[in-house]
This record gives sequence, C-alpha cells and structure tokens, in this order.
Amino acid sequence: MMTPFYFFLILAIALIAIELMVFQLSIFWLLFIGLGALITSLVLTSMEMSWLPSTVVFVGSTVIISLLLYRPLKRWQDKPSKLPGHDAIGQSVQVLETVSATGGKVRWSGVDWAAKLVDADQTPIEPGTSATIVEMSGIELKVK
Repeated sequence: MMTPFYFFLILAIALIAIELMVFQLSIFWLLFIGLGALITSLVLTSMEMSWLPSTVVFVGSTVIISLLLYRPLKRWQDKPSKLPGHDAIGQSVQVLETVSATGGKVRWSGVDWAAKLVDADQTPIEPGTSATIVEMSGIELKVK
C-alpha cells in the first residue's frame, strides 16, 4: 500500500515535470499543485501523518503557494519582451489556424503557439502554409 509520503512525492514530480516540459510555464496551476505536493512530502519526512491530515497540509500549502506566486508569475508572463538574437527569430512555422491581427495558432519546434501578424494590415495567413517568426511577445509569436 502506498503511503502519503510517496504519493505526494510522486504527484509533485509528475505535475512539476508536466508543467515545465509540456506547458512550459504557460498555465502555472500544475506547478502550484506540484509545489503543494512537494511541501506536503517534505512535511511528511519530519512527522508521520495519515491521509486526512496530509491532504489538509496539501490543500493549505497549494492555496498559499497559489496566492503568493500567481501574480508575480502572471506579470512575468505578460511582460512584453524583445529577444534580439533569440533562436526563434527568423524561423519558419507551420500555420495551424488562420493567423490574423487578432490571433491564430502556429507550430514551432514541436509546440503549438499563439500567434498574431506583426503587421495589422497584412493579409491573414491560412492553415497549411508557413510563416516566419519576426518577434516574440511573452508566449505569443509575431509572424509575417
């Protein structure tokens, strides 16, 4: 039978890994829940608890982590950034959903990205064609 310590440790590793490798810090919630599970497993190393108190520690630590980290991480994510010399600039992307001045979706480096046209007057780019990355703004690509 699995103990609360191992359960929360495995949960922490899985959720943090998924957030970092799959979502690339784009949604944060799996990170917050994973950190809550990690804190719970650390608490369980110093004191033995049954499932109910462990779950209370898990929920409490997840809520506290979320309240402390959401705004700073959201500000960081929303902060426009120019990345001169970034390896994405100049790369070709596959258009998955029509890209216009208001938005769209492209695939670059095996990941689907939100994208917008760099020039609002440009004709929308249709799915199945390719576009070129001109700029990155947060987690959104600007293409032409």
